[in-house]
Amino acid sequence: MKKTNIAIFIILAASLFAVYGLSKYTQRSAQTGKVATDFTLPNINGGDLKLSDYKGKLVLLNFWASWCPPCRAEIPGFIKIQNTNKDNNFTFIGVAIEDKKSAKSYAEEIGINYPSSYGLDESLKVAEKYGNAAGGLPYSVLISPDQKIITVHSGFLSEKQLQKMIDENKVN
Repeated sequence: MKKTNIAIFIILAASLFAVYGLSKYTQRSAQTGKVATDFTLPNINGGDLKLSDYKGKLVLLNFWASWCPPCRAEIPGFIKIQNTNKDNNFTFIGVAIEDKKSAKSYAEEIGINYPSSYGLDESLKVAEKYGNAAGGLPYSVLISPDQKIITVHSGFLSEKQLQKMIDENKVN
């Protein structure tokens, strides 16, 4: 009897994970090809940050937070890639899901060299428009120069993965 209950539990758990994974995949793939929703959020260095200001560039929109370990792990690689690709019509736009003080402090500490915004409710609303209804971090969206969504990536994004994405979608 005990073994049967354990087997049923394992089957149910595996099924739930499979459905969850499929729904996340479907949600992300449903974003591909859509026009990227324009937004205006406060820039951590003052003023506003608008997606439409970057039309003509390949953009990696990255949702992050200073308290998020995978975000902290991927950002140093993003800084390197920004240095390498900034003259290739490419940029990052960071969207911190937190208050200005925390976002700005971390950005200065690590030396983020690309535009970044901050906010709690406002940033979460933008993330939701890009298919991240659960608010999981990190979450990245590659946007074409004509501001269409190329691909969406949940979780840690390595330098190698990102550089491949950039190379495959370079603007000449």
